[in-house]
Amino acid sequence: MSTLSRVTRLAAVAVCVPDPGATAAFLSDGLGFAVARRSGGSWHATCPGEYALPAPASMLDLHASEAAAPGAALVGLRFDVDDEAVLGMLRQRLAERGVVSGGDGSGFDTRLAGAGPGIGFRDPNGVAVWCGTAGPPFEGELPPAPARPRRLGHVNLTVADPAASARFFSEALGLRLSEQIGEAFYFLRVGPEHHNLGIRTGGAQPGAHHLGFEVHGWESYRVVCDHLAALGHKVEYGPGRHGPGRNLFVYVRDPSSGLRIELYSDMAHIHDEARYVPPRWQLSDRSNTVNRWGPGPPESFLE
Repeated sequence: MSTLSRVTRLAAVAVCVPDPGATAAFLSDGLGFAVARRSGGSWHATCPGEYALPAPASMLDLHASEAAAPGAALVGLRFDVDDEAVLGMLRQRLAERGVVSGGDGSGFDTRLAGAGPGIGFRDPNGVAVWCGTAGPPFEGELPPAPARPRRLGHVNLTVADPAASARFFSEALGLRLSEQIGEAFYFLRVGPEHHNLGIRTGGAQPGAHHLGFEVHGWESYRVVCDHLAALGHKVEYGPGRHGPGRNLFVYVRDPSSGLRIELYSDMAHIHDEARYVPPRWQLSDRSNTVNRWGPGPPESFLE
């Protein structure tokens, strides 16, 4: 598939949480995100973003859960495209696969829509997706924050049929398979970074196991974890190194919603597309896939 007809980056993710203000406070105080409350009670959180581009207005949208709904729930994903011509090509590929798409929000969750032209649709597992041109940047300058991540790097989805979603994102949006664990885990990329989308086996309703935000490197973990500890927050899992992607990781969770954030660095990049063959692991390889350094994850991580 031509690079001119593909999405260009994972732009944002939207979730529902019981108390968006409390989650925004954790992201701001604990991790240095720039947060802003929007009309209707939603919050937006952002980081500096891609090198040499202005910081986006939001990388993470926080909406209020329905009454009595516990924990964090996925609303959907936003991908950037270069221009409206690409949207036309994507719309055609979706139509060829019998996927209904629209730009006016009709029959689609309008909370996910970006500020510019775009189309909304759902993948075979019901994952809501918006593809559109980049919206306006963050207003003003981001204040210094040593614990703040650089950018949203990936979202790890949970779906009933991972293979169906992996095939859809590859064929319809142009993502490439980077690595695979049995038929239960798929890692796909937009550009050279190893993965921007992880897809794993989950329940009937699509969800987000974690959101991956890139930090500056190994030394960042000392700063971030010391800061979190000073505020009374504990790391859920890490530091360690994954097998797929070979990235370093630390996982933390928002106390009010359970929203899981991966702070990752040193992710593998794939530049030789012609000769690259995606490695395939087996589920029995867990000791080398989840954490090459050991130990294995806590029970909470496997939920």
